[in-house]
Amino acid sequence: MLVDTGRYVFTTGVSAFFEMPTSDARRILPEHLQPVEVRHERSILAVTAFHFRESVCGPYAEVMFSVIVPPFPGRWGQHPKAGFYPFLAATSSEESRRHRSEAFRIPHLAENIDARFVESAGTLQVNIWTRTGPVVDLTVTQHKWESTTHLLHTFMTHGKQRYKANLQISGRYTVHENERGRMTLHHHPMTTALTLEEISPYPFREHWLKEGVELFDPLELL
Repeated sequence: MLVDTGRYVFTTGVSAFFEMPTSDARRILPEHLQPVEVRHERSILAVTAFHFRESVCGPYAEVMFSVIVPPFPGRWGQHPKAGFYPFLAATSSEESRRHRSEAFRIPHLAENIDARFVESAGTLQVNIWTRTGPVVDLTVTQHKWESTTHLLHTFMTHGKQRYKANLQISGRYTVHENERGRMTLHHHPMTTALTLEEISPYPFREHWLKEGVELFDPLELL
């Protein structure tokens, strides 16, 4: 087991789920993981973005692309909401990129991102870009706010090694499935694994988070 725990305090964050081709999901996932399908041959792409104001590597912004997979069964009273396989992430600083890559085996784009989080009446707009161009423009919308904690599983690989980590996200939280948000994915080195024209531009689930904490447990070797 690798011993390293991550604690990240965020001001705002989003996580939105989009339909994607299962053929893309299977090509991205390692052999020991299977995609969750929302309907035949349509799997789930999770796009998450956070503005962290406090971490072991200072404040930074992050965007991450993941495929949703089944979580492992939890202990009594502790059932993970979902499983994530993060296949590519990017951050706004070299130090945070190195830390997340080394501590949690998450592949990262080898350049910094710029990020803009703009909150207006009932919406949060997120724009991510790099020197080579725009990556993603994402808007999520508000529903009922509550304070909660979610337990998730994340799965990573490094060479032939397979890992799992528990992830807890706590904070103010609003979620709905009203399909009011929208996403534009751009042709960019971050999106080359995706068939862009076959990904839904409308999220079937929108999460918007405020003033919370993301806790990564140490990696467990599977």
